[in-house]
Amino acid sequence: MSRRKYLLNENFLHNWSQEMTYVLGFWFADGYMRHEKSYRIVFSSRDCNLLLQIKKCFGCNYPIYRYQRPDGIDYQLILYSKHMYLRLLALGGMRCKSKKVRFPKIPFQYLADFIRGYFDGDGSVFYTTYIHTKTKRPRTELRSNFTSGNPEILEDLQNILANTLGFIKKKICPFNEGASWKLGYGTYDTLKLLRFMYYPNYPISLERKAVFLEKIGKQK
Repeated sequence: MSRRKYLLNENFLHNWSQEMTYVLGFWFADGYMRHEKSYRIVFSSRDCNLLLQIKKCFGCNYPIYRYQRPDGIDYQLILYSKHMYLRLLALGGMRCKSKKVRFPKIPFQYLADFIRGYFDGDGSVFYTTYIHTKTKRPRTELRSNFTSGNPEILEDLQNILANTLGFIKKKICPFNEGASWKLGYGTYDTLKLLRFMYYPNYPISLERKAVFLEKIGKQK
């Protein structure tokens, strides 16, 4: 029997944990799967360090590939395993998922980890400044967004956040000429979301975003 060229814990996706659920959430945002010639699961990110953390979770030594895109550098981690491919399908993954994937069933105790993974892939947090209608003065507020090519997964996420954190449901808006959809939250809900996702001693995240969120998450 031939030995694998690369190490890989093929059972990683079988056992619910903080790390496993985060990685699953990130894949739902910034991953895809293919089986032409071989079964593969792909993770993409602009942040190489995050893929290094994901490699460690899988206990693997697969290489990380660097690609020069027109709008910057992209990194990819490609894992080859029919066993994990089939497990990912069972967890709600699918091919060509961007326009049709739905929010998977996640054990409640790991919900924050999945949402943090999805947020690190297809979410953003930022300050925005606008002219207040009544005072006519500049006002700066905190905002957060989740994005997707499929509005239905954002509807699923919105329902979960409403039921779990008491968020008021918002309109999910199209952008990029209708190619993508956005679910946005204001200052109060954003701070509540950050505290939920970035609970004490969370095990893995996108470092540059986590540092930013740690600072603003202490605001009242």
